Amino acid sequence: MNLKSRALRITLIVLVVLGIAGYLAFTTAFFNPMEGRLKVPPGALVPRDVDFFVSRTGLGKVFDKFPRLAVLDRLKKNKGWRTWIGSPEYAELARELKIDENLAQLKEAVAQIPFGMEPQELFGGEDLIFAGYFKGPDLAQADWAAYGRANWAGKLAAAALLHPTWIGLEKQGIKAVVDGEVVSLSGASLPRTLFVTRNKDVVVITTKAELATAVHELEKRTYADSFFQSAMYLDHIQNARRSAERKEFEVFVNVRKLLENLGHRGPTPNPASQDFTPAFFGRLFQLPSVKNVVGVVGVDEGLTVDLHGDFASETITSEMQKFYRARHFDQNELLFQAAQMAPADTALFVYFRGDLGDTMRSMLAASEPDLRRNLEDLFRSTRKYPTLDMVVTDLENALKDRAVIIVRPNDYPPDPAGPTHNDVPMPAIAVVFWSKNVDAITAFRELIGQHWERFGLKGRQPGEPGYFKNVEAGFETREFWAPMVPGTGVIATSNAHDLTIVTNSLGMLGHILKTSALGGAKYPRLSESPAFTGLTQSALPGGNVFAWVNPMTLAPILRANARQVAEDQVFALIDYKSERARFEEQVLREQFPGQKRGALTPEMQLELDKLVDPKIASMEVRLRAEQVPARMAARERTITYLEQLTGVVGVLSLDPRAFDLSIRVVAPLPSQGN
Repeated sequence: MNLKSRALRITLIVLVVLGIAGYLAFTTAFFNPMEGRLKVPPGALVPRDVDFFVSRTGLGKVFDKFPRLAVLDRLKKNKGWRTWIGSPEYAELARELKIDENLAQLKEAVAQIPFGMEPQELFGGEDLIFAGYFKGPDLAQADWAAYGRANWAGKLAAAALLHPTWIGLEKQGIKAVVDGEVVSLSGASLPRTLFVTRNKDVVVITTKAELATAVHELEKRTYADSFFQSAMYLDHIQNARRSAERKEFEVFVNVRKLLENLGHRGPTPNPASQDFTPAFFGRLFQLPSVKNVVGVVGVDEGLTVDLHGDFASETITSEMQKFYRARHFDQNELLFQAAQMAPADTALFVYFRGDLGDTMRSMLAASEPDLRRNLEDLFRSTRKYPTLDMVVTDLENALKDRAVIIVRPNDYPPDPAGPTHNDVPMPAIAVVFWSKNVDAITAFRELIGQHWERFGLKGRQPGEPGYFKNVEAGFETREFWAPMVPGTGVIATSNAHDLTIVTNSLGMLGHILKTSALGGAKYPRLSESPAFTGLTQSALPGGNVFAWVNPMTLAPILRANARQVAEDQVFALIDYKSERARFEEQVLREQFPGQKRGALTPEMQLELDKLVDPKIASMEVRLRAEQVPARMAARERTITYLEQLTGVVGVLSLDPRAFDLSIRVVAPLPSQGN
C-alpha cells in the first residue's frame, strides 16, 4: 500500500510539474490562457485620426454556415428578393463581381479550417472593425486595418505567426519578419504586405505598420488618443438612437480626405447643370462642403440611419447659409399642424420649413432659360410684374416659411361637366402653404383669373373663361381650368383660415379641408396612423425637411403611369434636332437633288416637312416597340421592391455648421414557418 501510495504521489507530482511547465511554455511561446478579454471595445485600439471607420457587433449571428446568410431562407420567400435574383441587373452584377466563383472559393477555404470551425468563430464574429486611411484615387490602395475579437484558435493562430519557422511559413513562400509584437507577412499570393498583431483576444490585420504598433501604444496611453474616446464617437455613435442589442453598423468617413484622394474637382451636384434636379439641389447643398459624416446604420428587416455631418464653413455659400439658418419644426408642429391635414392613405407627404422666396428663386435659377423667359413675359403682360423676381417677392411676403406636399391616389369621381384634359394617369397632388397675407394671395389668384387667356385657361365652350369661383367645405375656392395640366386639366385653390391649398383635383381640395377640420373615422388623418407616428417618433425630433412614403398606396400610382414614364425616358434620349436634320438630308438627296437645307423656299420646306414628319413618327414607333417594354419591366421590378416595404420616413436637419439625417425604412420578412 505504501509503495502504491508513493507511486501515485510521484505520478501526481510529475503531472503537476509537466502541467506547470507546459503552461509556462505555452504562455512564453504563445499567450497566457488565463489572460481574459480586452476590457474595452476594439474601437479603443483605432487611432483617432483615421479617415474611415466601420464597426459591427454580433456578425457571427448573421451567418449560419459561412458565407450563407442566416436569414436566407426567409429572404427566399420575399417576392422582392426573388425578383432581384432573377433580374438582369443582378445577372450583370454577378458577372462583374464573379459572385458564384468567389462564393465557391470561400466555401472551399472555409472547409479547410480545422475542427470544423466557422470563420466568424475564429475572427470577428463578436466584434469586427474596418478602419484606415485613404491613399490615392483607387480605394483598393487605402491603408486599412481589420480589428476582430478571436476565439482561442484565432488567438493561437495569431500568436503562432510570431514563430514563423515553427509553422513553416517559408515553405509556403511567405516571408515573415517579427518586430516585437508585430509580424509582417509578404510573398506568396499576398498582393500587399500584411502586419499582424494581437492584444488579448483582439487580433489586428493591417496593411500599415503604424496601425499595428498603435494597438499597443494606445493601450499604454489608456486609449486616450483612440477613435473610441473621441468626442465624435461619443456624441454620434455611442449616444445615438440605437436598438437595445446595439447591432447597428458604426460608421465614419472623412469626406474631405476621400474626395481629395479620388481627385474630385468641381461642385457636386453641379448648379450649372442643364438638368433641373442637380442644378436645383446644387444651390442648396454641396458634397465638397462636407468635412465628415459619422453615425449608425442598422439593417435588421429594414433600414435605420442616423448620421451627423460637419460642414466646412469656408465652402458654404451665402445662399446655403441663409437656407440652413431657417427655423426648425418640432414633432408637435409636424404631427398636429402639418400631418393633421393629410389623409391617412397619403402616398407621399413632405413637410418643408425654410425661406420659400429663396427656394422659389433657386428653382427658377435651375429651370431652363426659355421657361424663365416665357414665365417672365407672361407675368409682364399683366402689366403688374415687370420682372419675375417681383412675382417671387410678392409671394414671399404673402406666405410663411413652411409648406406641405401631399400625394395620394386620384380616386375622386370625375366631374362630367369638368374641364377637358388628357388621359395621362396622374395622382392627386396638393401643396399647402401657411399665409401671412391672405388678401395678397387672393389678389394674385384674381390676377391670373382675369388674364385667363394669357395663362392658357379654357372653359368647355370656345371663348369661355376657364376661371371659376365656388365653395367647398364652407370655404371659397378658385378653379383654373388648364388643358396643359396632365390628367386633370385643373388647378384648384382655397384659402382656409391661414392655409392656402393648391391642388390638381377639386375632390382632393375638399378632402384636405375636411380631414383638417373633422378627422375621425370618416376622414382619418395621417397624424393618427400608427405606422406613421411610430416611425416619426423614432427619428429626429425636428428639422427642416420631413418626408413620409407609404409604399402600399404609392406602388399603384407608379404602376399606373409606368408606360408614360418609360416612353418619356425613351424619347428624352432622342436628339430630335439632329434626327430631323439627318432625315431632311436623306429626303433631299433622294427626292430634291441639288437642294440644301436652310436654303429652301417656304413651299419646298412645307413639302419637305410632309415627307420628314412620317419618318420621325416611324422612328418613335420603332423605338417605342424596341425599348419601352424593357423599361417598363425594369420599372415594374422597382415597384415590386418598393411593395416589400411598409413605411419610409426621412428627416433632415440643417444649420450652417452641420447637418443631421434620420431615415427609417420598414421591410419585414416572412417568418420562418410561412
